[in-house]
Amino acid sequence: MTQTGSRIEKLLENNRNWASTWEKPLKMSQMRTSALKRGGGTLILTCLDPRCVPEQFFGPSFWGAVVRNAGGRATKDAITSITVLRSLSDVSSVLVIHHTDCGMTHLSDDGIRRDALERTPDARAEVEATESYGCFSSVDFEKTIGEDVMTLRGAKVLAGVDIRGMALDTESGIVTELTSLRPLEKM
Repeated sequence: MTQTGSRIEKLLENNRNWASTWEKPLKMSQMRTSALKRGGGTLILTCLDPRCVPEQFFGPSFWGAVVRNAGGRATKDAITSITVLRSLSDVSSVLVIHHTDCGMTHLSDDGIRRDALERTPDARAEVEATESYGCFSSVDFEKTIGEDVMTLRGAKVLAGVDIRGMALDTESGIVTELTSLRPLEKM
C-alpha cells in the first residue's frame, strides 16, 4: 500500500471509531427552522489552516456555518457559498476571521504560479488565468481583513447582512474584533 493509501486508511479507521459515538443530528429542515427562530444564522469565513477552527475557539455552543478557503479570503466562490447559505438558513451575520502566521503570508502569487507550472506544465492556461491566489504580507494582516470585509459589504447579493472583521492570534487562541471595521450604528 502506498504512503498516501495508508494515511487514507488511517483516516477511515479514525472515522469508524468516531462514528461509534455519533449522535443523530438534526435534519436540515429542523436546522433551518431553528436558524429562522433565532433571527438568522452566523457564518464564518476563515482560513483552511487546521489551527483555525471556529467550532473550537468559539466553544461548544457555536452553531453556525463555516466557509473555509486559503487565507479566509472573500473570493467569488466564498460569496456564492454565503449566498447559498443565506437562502438556506437566513444568514444574518458573517464574521471574516483571518489568523496570524497564515500560510498565505509565507507565499506569493508568483511563487504559487511557478510551483503549479513545475508540477503541472499542462495546466499553463489555467494557472495564467488565475488573477490572484490571495497572498498577502503579514505586515498587511489587518488591511487584508478590511479588504475582505469591504468586498463582502460591497456584494449587493449580501445587502442587509452584518459583516464584521476579526483576527485570531494563533499563539494565544484569542479572537479580537477589529473595531475600525464595525458598521456604523443606525440612529
